[in-house]
This record gives sequence, structure tokens and C-alpha cells, in this order.
Amino acid sequence: MSISNNLPEIIGLGGTFAAGKDTLAKTLVEKYGYKHDSTSDAVRAAARERYGSIERPILTKTAIELRNENGAGVLAERALETGVRPIVISGIRTAGEVEAIKQAGGVMVFVDADPRVRYERMSSRLRDKESELSFEEFMAREAKEVQVTDNSADQNIGVVQQMSDIMIDNSGSEDEFLTSAVNKLAQH
Repeated sequence: MSISNNLPEIIGLGGTFAAGKDTLAKTLVEKYGYKHDSTSDAVRAAARERYGSIERPILTKTAIELRNENGAGVLAERALETGVRPIVISGIRTAGEVEAIKQAGGVMVFVDADPRVRYERMSSRLRDKESELSFEEFMAREAKEVQVTDNSADQNIGVVQQMSDIMIDNSGSEDEFLTSAVNKLAQH
């Protein structure tokens, strides 16, 4: 299943915090006609409703609750159920979500970048109190997200990376990143 430029109809995007997942999704929407569905947006909406906050610890808690209530792949499954194609689903953070993408015939992409680069990006976004975090606090939060567990509903970036079909580094320029990503997707 592919569209023009031999890009897959279904793309799942996972990766480390502030690595460029949404930047890639935006490019796929604007240049290649994809619909973008963000699991992070769904979690932020639920966190605002449940707790009145979108700070990182609250988002993690809310995402775990949603997955425990509705299944490990629920956030990806909801996006896939729309039937809209081509689609890029960003914010994939669990093995269950990767499995949902792959079972639907999709390709899983993992985006990473140098931690200092990502920290600077996160700081410049000015979301809630994230910009007040020190680099050490940023890295400590990330360490919790990268832990590998056996529960497919756990937020687990390490397992998402292991299960991904394509790895992309976004430590350089945005143009290099996007060119590399589209080329790798076209070859898959």
C-alpha cells in the first residue's frame, strides 16, 4: 500500500521527546497529502479534562489510564478506525500502538536527536512549565520513558525504538532531517 512517491499509506511516528515527530508529520501533511493524527493531542485533551493540566507527569499518567481502560493500542487504533488514508500517526509510545500500526499494514518510524538539541527545542516551545526544567531534569524524565518493560500498555520508548522499521536522526538541519525521512520512507 503506497501513495505517490512510494510513501506508505500508514505511518506511525515514535521517538524521543522533542526529536521532530510533529515536524515530520507536518511535512507529510503539507507536501504529500497525509492526514495527521496525534496520540499526544488526544492525551493532552484527556489530561485537561481529567486533571486540568498538560504537564509531562500528568500526560504520562493520563496516557497510562487510557491504555489500561481501553487497551494497549487504543490511541493508534482510534486514529486507524477513521479509515482516512494516507495517515501519519505521531506520538506512538507503546508496544501496543506499534502493533496496531503494523497490523494495519503501516510502517513504524523512530525519530531521535542529540539530547542537548532536543532540550533546546523543548525549552523554546514554552509549553506549561517544561521550559523551566534543567537539562538534568529533562534527562531524568526521559530515562523513565525509555525503560523497557514487558507490558504492551506501558509508555515505553525503548521498545518502540526496538520495534520500529526506520530510524531517523534529527540532530542536524531540518532540511537534512526531512530529506532523509522521506527518502527512507520511499524505500520502505
